[in-house]
Amino acid sequence: ARLSYEYRTLGLGYANIGTMLMVAGVPYDSDGARAVCGAVTAIMTAESYATSAEMAREIGPFAGYHKNRREMLRVMRNHRAAAYNAESYDGLTTAPVAIEEKHFGEQWPAHRDMLAAARDGWDRAVALGEQHGYRNAQTTVIAPTGTIGLVMDCDTTGVEPDFALVKFKKLAGGGYFKIANGSIEPALKNLGYTAPQMRDILTHILGTLSLKNAPHINAETLKEKGFTADDIQKIETCLPSIFELSFAFSPWTLGEATMARLGISSEQWKKPGFNLLKQLGFTKRQIREANDVICGAQTIEGAPHLQDAHLAVFDCANRCGRTGKRFIHHMGHIRMMAAAQPFISGAISKTINMPNEVSVGDIEEAYRESWRLGLKAVALYRDGSKLSQPLNSTADDDAADDQEIDALKVEAGLACTTCGDPSPAVLAAPAAGAIPAGMVERVVEKIVERPLRRRLPDTRNSVTHKFDIAAHEGYITCGLFDDGTPGEVFITMAKQGSTVGGLMDTIATLISMSLQYGVPLDAMVRKFEHMRFEPSGMTANRDIPFAKSPIDYLVRWMGMRFVHGYRAANAPKREAALNAIEAPAPA
Repeated sequence: ARLSYEYRTLGLGYANIGTMLMVAGVPYDSDGARAVCGAVTAIMTAESYATSAEMAREIGPFAGYHKNRREMLRVMRNHRAAAYNAESYDGLTTAPVAIEEKHFGEQWPAHRDMLAAARDGWDRAVALGEQHGYRNAQTTVIAPTGTIGLVMDCDTTGVEPDFALVKFKKLAGGGYFKIANGSIEPALKNLGYTAPQMRDILTHILGTLSLKNAPHINAETLKEKGFTADDIQKIETCLPSIFELSFAFSPWTLGEATMARLGISSEQWKKPGFNLLKQLGFTKRQIREANDVICGAQTIEGAPHLQDAHLAVFDCANRCGRTGKRFIHHMGHIRMMAAAQPFISGAISKTINMPNEVSVGDIEEAYRESWRLGLKAVALYRDGSKLSQPLNSTADDDAADDQEIDALKVEAGLACTTCGDPSPAVLAAPAAGAIPAGMVERVVEKIVERPLRRRLPDTRNSVTHKFDIAAHEGYITCGLFDDGTPGEVFITMAKQGSTVGGLMDTIATLISMSLQYGVPLDAMVRKFEHMRFEPSGMTANRDIPFAKSPIDYLVRWMGMRFVHGYRAANAPKREAALNAIEAPAPA
């Protein structure tokens, strides 16, 4: 709080620059895009500092300004030097990614005055600062804007390009949320495409969103399977909001009555991973082909009418859809950051997205070039490096299917074990390269579990038991969870030496930790009962008349107390024996 008062740092920034470039028809990874980004950033920070100096003229600079005056003015002159692509105030090279008038290109002829505006802004910011100081030590950063960007209806966040033209956000409560880029149509319009051409391109990306004329899965084939017109209407209604066709055929969409009419029991459709389309007999290939038509390819690659020269305009951080090949190289991200960094007070919060197959050398190059270009912060992310990630460019099922198919090919000797390419035998004899008929489909599920500790409440109930083993007295104190199950154990013995006492404390701690991490008490009782070492002997406990060691007594007492059925199975049967002795002999 004190430093905020003394330096009055601010964090002004922007979002959606990736969308602005796409709508203007400028590829994100180009000199023109970097020139625009640098100019916009320079104007924002220059005007912020010029305004901050005007405020300082009226109400004074920030409290820590005077002791930092020389250094701060040096930084301001370096910002100005970067705008002029000149040598810095320190005599060092300025921004490695220069913003020059020639870089604006034909796409931005009316905006070449942005560079002049940026230079004029920095001239005023430095001149006013030299006279009056600044009200704020820092004014700008590039924030992630992940939340506020959605509120502002931005297709891209911060200085990022789009993650993918169609992406799926995984929700914390389960399921996905489909997000389609709304900038594709205005971008196509600005690039000169006609309305019919744009309609065909958008249909290729987003799909027809209708069962009409779809291959394999359409109104006619569904009626043959037993669907009614009402069922088909329910499916049509939810198609615009889903990204995978099978989601529209969920029991929650169609209802229990429909599932019963189709001959599918509640036990079947309530199982995890149930897929109605597969249950109805449609193959994976048929589902995928229908999905491409109805839900779209989710990539602009292969779209009708699209010129190859315009593909780069729609490049995203990741490959788009299942069939997309193009994506922005990691150096494209780094150079864009380098264009903005010389004009930012703080740093840039941006993820440099890298494909799943990225190499260690690529990671090394990214960090080395980021350092060389003077970036203040670098964050790398390899697609799929986490078991679950918030944004995906394809459905998880698609990726799993592709990996499984590759694994089956390798197993059958149809593909190389390292690169996945067809094996020499397959290339030499294509006819023999078909998947064997006997090969079965397998489902590979990866489950990663980690232990979770169940902690006892700060104030907990407990049970204390006094025991006596061959005149060696002691106490067992067992702390309980709220449900009455044991969660910790303490053992105190009156006559033991330091060695035995230390071992008993250690064993009690191990048992306590095991209980809190979910190890069944029954398993520990079975493992440690009847361990034999001194002290051992007779006890005062009728259920445990003889203890072979303190540990034997401890676990057997806990079994008698907390393990269901243990007392009945292990306590002496005294009453039955007495009854047998006292019963009169038969005549």
